[in-house]
Amino acid sequence: MEGTEQMRADERQAAIVSAVNERGSISIREFAEEIGVAAVTLRVDVRELARRGLIRRVHGGATRASAPDHGAAPANSDGSSVVASGVVTARTGDATFTLGMVVPHASYYYPAVVEGAKAAADELGARLLLAVSRNTVNEERAQVAQLLRSGVDGLILTTIADPGTSQETRDWLAGIPVPVVLAERRIGLETDAVEHVATDHEHGAYLAVRHLAEQGRRRIGLVSLDTRTAPRLRQGYEAALDALGLRATSPDVGEVLQERDERAFDEACEKLAADVRAGSVDAVIIHNDSLAIPMVSRLRADGIKVPQDLAIMAYDDELASLADPPLSAVAPPRAAVGAEAVTLLVQRLADPARPQHYLMLRGELRVRLSCGSEAEVGAREPDADLVIS
Repeated sequence: MEGTEQMRADERQAAIVSAVNERGSISIREFAEEIGVAAVTLRVDVRELARRGLIRRVHGGATRASAPDHGAAPANSDGSSVVASGVVTARTGDATFTLGMVVPHASYYYPAVVEGAKAAADELGARLLLAVSRNTVNEERAQVAQLLRSGVDGLILTTIADPGTSQETRDWLAGIPVPVVLAERRIGLETDAVEHVATDHEHGAYLAVRHLAEQGRRRIGLVSLDTRTAPRLRQGYEAALDALGLRATSPDVGEVLQERDERAFDEACEKLAADVRAGSVDAVIIHNDSLAIPMVSRLRADGIKVPQDLAIMAYDDELASLADPPLSAVAPPRAAVGAEAVTLLVQRLADPARPQHYLMLRGELRVRLSCGSEAEVGAREPDADLVIS
């Protein structure tokens, strides 16, 4: 059988049904080559035919809709069955979905996101394939292309560029032929076919400022690594200052630092220590833990007492509990982001017509002894212009 990419969808689908009924099963990759169309095109057809009950979709191929289950594993108590790979068939349908996931790196923050995604995939009976983009656009695109060739039904992506500001990223996402859910990225207004699950970092910064203010801290600064999270933290931080009637601190305590810029780090520590001694700052929120812990060490070496002279609130809580002293922190719901992304994607695959969903999850304030109790730092009378509602 021969064909072209211009072969109409109804012709392709009729050919698929005919081949499946005649042969019992087909491989998507092999049949795509046979009729001369792209595997991703054929995969969309197979998904649609399975939705209509004309065939049964399996990983990498399709079988007759009425294919017998000889040798099938026993059913679970909820009615789902266990397939040979040990993956539980998704409760949303007969076929097990295969999901691809691409994260920027696997050493900080994202391991918990992946763990949450894996737990949800196991619960829903989906197979999860993980790739790491190493924070480069070329690798990101290559990994997505490879996952599509491997036959994934949908993708969970943490894109290198922010779709809200990058037209090129929006155009690329629009061309992906399977459903996409962004994890810890937010779609732009023009990203029509993509859903997202993200942390409300603005609220996290607000929580941090409010807690420090409740501890009697009046001059609260923010220091952050130059990441996509930094502007959102700044927005929540400034909103909290305004709502609580707090004065802005010295401009030096509004640093945005480049990762691995040792000179900038040294200068920021020196400025912060000077501001503490001058009384222009008594608390600081530091994003993230990998910046907060060495900054605490440097400040203590410079004679700044933590938390007596300076209360420090970390943001991320990957390592903050291991600092000396342990740091209070705002913890984004990393595992929940991964789990909800998988859930959204499986629901989208099971019901393509459902309304699009955009989820914002709020983090948790984890209070330790580092913000200063009255016993540690002495009773503090609030400034006249400090208003806590």
